[in-house]
Amino acid sequence: MNIKDYEDYQKNNVKASKSQLKEYIQIYADMAKKLKSENTLELEVIKKNIKNTFPNEIYFTLVDESGKPVKLTLTEKSKKYIIPIFTDIREYAIGSAKISKLFLDKLEMNVLSPEDISKLADEDEYFQGFVINPHSQNFNMDRNASF
Repeated sequence: MNIKDYEDYQKNNVKASKSQLKEYIQIYADMAKKLKSENTLELEVIKKNIKNTFPNEIYFTLVDESGKPVKLTLTEKSKKYIIPIFTDIREYAIGSAKISKLFLDKLEMNVLSPEDISKLADEDEYFQGFVINPHSQNFNMDRNASF
């Protein structure tokens, strides 16, 4: 979500904003369904747009009572995990309702910048990446914001 849209949401409770990254991911998904190979030239442009847009938006995630992000472990025995992030208020509302059912803790919204995600990747060896809009687009990026 663009920072100006978030400020408008805080001030006026306007929830209609839409993330440019979300739009790029949807275009990527639609194209990938139509194409046999994801290495085609057409998809490279969309990948570039996703990578260029990611640092220019803010994201939402869920944090527990201790202020730590909700972690989705990769396997039952592994300490490696990903975090869900949401590109806009509507995605957050849908995703947080579903994720909250899986956790007993009180969960709250937290705003994350790309710098916050980078810091998490630098500080925690078990952090493997994140899933964007897990209940609609379910787009995965690794700890370096690569596909």
